[in-house]
Amino acid sequence: VPAADTFLVFDLSAGSEAASYPFDCRATPPPEGWTDEYKTTKLVLRKIPAGTFVMGSPEGELGREDTETQHQVTLSKGFYAGIFEVTQKQWSLVMGEDNWPGWFSNPFWRDSRPVEKVSYEDIRGSEDGSCWPANNLVDATSFLGKLRGKTGLDFDLPTEAQWEYACRAGTTTALNSGKNLTGTIGRCPNMAEVGRYNFNGGEDGEWDSDTSVGAATVGSYRPNGWG
Repeated sequence: VPAADTFLVFDLSAGSEAASYPFDCRATPPPEGWTDEYKTTKLVLRKIPAGTFVMGSPEGELGREDTETQHQVTLSKGFYAGIFEVTQKQWSLVMGEDNWPGWFSNPFWRDSRPVEKVSYEDIRGSEDGSCWPANNLVDATSFLGKLRGKTGLDFDLPTEAQWEYACRAGTTTALNSGKNLTGTIGRCPNMAEVGRYNFNGGEDGEWDSDTSVGAATVGSYRPNGWG
C-alpha cells in the first residue's frame, strides 16, 4: 500500500522571485495522471525505498563494457527522485524567466521538453558545488541551491548507485521494461518502446521541431515499475 508521502509535489508556479516553493504529499498519482502542469509549473518526486540490488551489466549483455564488474550494492536509506527529467519550463521558473537552456527552443513546444544544455556547474555550482563527495554543499545560485533555499530540503543529484537502482526498479534486464536489448548496438525495437533515441527520431529535428522528433515531451514513454 503506498504511503501518504509516496509522492512529493512542489509548486513552482510563482517563479524565481518566490520566497518559497510549497509542496504537498500524495499516496498515488492523480486520477487523470501526471498532466502537463506536473511537467511544467509543478515538480514531482517519488519515494524510492532502501534496498539491495546487483549493479552493472552481466557478461553477454549487448553493449556491455569490458571494464564492468557486477557487484551487490545496498542502499541503506530511501530517497526521492524526480519522476520526469527536469523540463525547460521548470528550469526557467527556478532560474529566471530568461533562462531556457535547451536546443529545442521553439516556444510552442519547449515547456515540457527536458533541459539538455546544462552542465554540472549549472546544476550544483562551480565553487561549493565542486567539492562533492567531501561534502554535499552546493552554490546558492545553482539550480539545486535555489531549490534548497526555497524548499528547505536537501535536493541533490543522485549517486551512480542511486540512479541505476531507481532506473531498474527491481528489474535485472538491460531495460526496465523487463526486456533485453536485441539486434545491433544503436538500433533496438525494445529500446524504442521505453525511450526516444537516435533511431526512433532522437537525432532528427531542428531547434523549432515539434515533439515528434528530437527531444520528446517528458513522460511520453512507458514508466518503470516505480513510475
